[in-house]
Amino acid sequence: MAPDTNQTNETLIRERIEWVRTWVPDSDQTELSVPRVLLVGDSIVMGYGQKASDVLGDSVSLAWVGTSRFPADPAYLDEIKLVLKYTNFDAIHFNNGLHGFGYSEEAYAEHLNRVVPELMQYSGGAKWMLCNSTPVRVANQLDQYREDRNERVKVRNQAMAALAQKLSLPMTDLFAAMEGRPELYSQDGTHFNEAGQKVQGELVAKTIEATCL
Repeated sequence: MAPDTNQTNETLIRERIEWVRTWVPDSDQTELSVPRVLLVGDSIVMGYGQKASDVLGDSVSLAWVGTSRFPADPAYLDEIKLVLKYTNFDAIHFNNGLHGFGYSEEAYAEHLNRVVPELMQYSGGAKWMLCNSTPVRVANQLDQYREDRNERVKVRNQAMAALAQKLSLPMTDLFAAMEGRPELYSQDGTHFNEAGQKVQGELVAKTIEATCL
């Protein structure tokens, strides 16, 4: 087997189960009269993707890809590039931050600052938007934050905000929207109920409307 030319010298830290899920509507049409937009994220995007699509309606053809991969993993770029290879998008709304906690926040910032510019170059002139990660609460005790995880999310969000400023990109602040609102969570403390997904979808749709429409 040929060596993986994308492989770094860094030891990879993977989760017990890695996954990727992709949804691309209107894939039978090469020319659309509305912008084709891709949401990139993790399981959170799988929740708010349809809600954002409901808000945008026929004004946008909205696709999404969710993955558990961390940006240090060469498979991360492979997964995103595979979607970009076969579909041309007018805009991309990007999030990463709730996986790969075996890596330090310094490693997160380093690889985030590497993969986003690379994907921007690969995406054929698409407009880019960034998005930060949501707070993490204690499972079945939603009035409490899971501080060991939540504090790390805050640091990762600082790296995302710094990158948005550096690249002059708009950013959706999902952290602020979910902070102090335990009623929007599912009982696992990480994911969200339908009301929470709706709030997130509306915010993401607002960023997309401001950027693309």
